[in-house]
Amino acid sequence: MRVEIADLSFEYRGSGETRKIFEGASASFSPGGFYALMGASGSGKTTLFRLLTRELKPLGGQILIGNRDLETIPTRELRASILGRIFQDYLLIPFLNPIENLLLAREISHGYAGKNEYDLASQLLARVGLTGHSAQPVELLSGGEQQRVAIARALMGSAQILLADEPTGALDRDNTVQIAQLLASLAHDENMLVITGTHDMKFASYADKVIHISNYGFAVE
Repeated sequence: MRVEIADLSFEYRGSGETRKIFEGASASFSPGGFYALMGASGSGKTTLFRLLTRELKPLGGQILIGNRDLETIPTRELRASILGRIFQDYLLIPFLNPIENLLLAREISHGYAGKNEYDLASQLLARVGLTGHSAQPVELLSGGEQQRVAIARALMGSAQILLADEPTGALDRDNTVQIAQLLASLAHDENMLVITGTHDMKFASYADKVIHISNYGFAVE
């Protein structure tokens, strides 16, 4: 599912101050691609993700997802079936095991989680290399393993687009490489669109395209 951003404008306003983030910014992201957004802290990486998930509303411009105006897509559909989110600090329920974390996410997004969903959760955990880790609480897993659970959870809603904000910021070098390779394989083998925000050049080296955010816009490397 393709994402098109055209003439995007956004700024934060408050306490008598205005901080501009985007002004007339345009970019396109294609399915099957692994993209790394880079830029200084405060340049707009997280803001872009929040605009894509409709936590924030742009001041101007348009965002298209699969040829549909983002503003016309119901929020529940957007977050349950189109977008999957991956966070730096995992945001898992620590005392639940990986299967339970995935089933809870499914129940929240779709209102149910039955036998078919259990099978799906097991398949996804195997897909991210966590076969045999389904019984223990996630708090007992390593950071890299917890992030793999978080990636599998993001796929429970049949996401076609993955948004990952600093997904390896809390990981060591070996786990960073493994997560980068996993995200690349999801893009290339599953024809997903994977957009990540990162400060890590090693992680970004696995992306198909590096997009720098500066001067209120996007520059493709």
